[in-house]
Amino acid sequence: MNTEIIQNLLYNKSLKDVKNILSSCTIPTMLHIYAFNYNWDDGFDLPQTIIDNPVCTLSTALMIFYLGDGYLYLSEKNESSNDPDWLFFISNLYNRICNYTFPNESIEFTVPLSKVQIYKLKKQLEENEMVFITPIEGENFDITV
Repeated sequence: MNTEIIQNLLYNKSLKDVKNILSSCTIPTMLHIYAFNYNWDDGFDLPQTIIDNPVCTLSTALMIFYLGDGYLYLSEKNESSNDPDWLFFISNLYNRICNYTFPNESIEFTVPLSKVQIYKLKKQLEENEMVFITPIEGENFDITV
């Protein structure tokens, strides 16, 4: 994977150009690496573009979920939030993951939680939610560019 392309997207392209490139991207690993390096201070627009791309994998969706503070959503199941944009984004992504709308490709996903956090979640998650605490084997594309 040529990381220079992703660096260019992250630092040199306009938002409109990045959205167009991410929405038409056919390389799942490129979406994953971009999401891994995304600056969340820039909002939910580009992560939404990534998860709306049909080649976005389950591993990438789960990574985005956790990077977007999905653990808070999972642990509290709280429908009220001071940030309605976050709640809309994270609850939509949660539902899509639970409904298995993402292809499970060969990109590795390691659950970014401690053993204690996983233990607590296991006690409160339903069967279809176990996907959030189940690692996925594959090649590691958590690459900093």
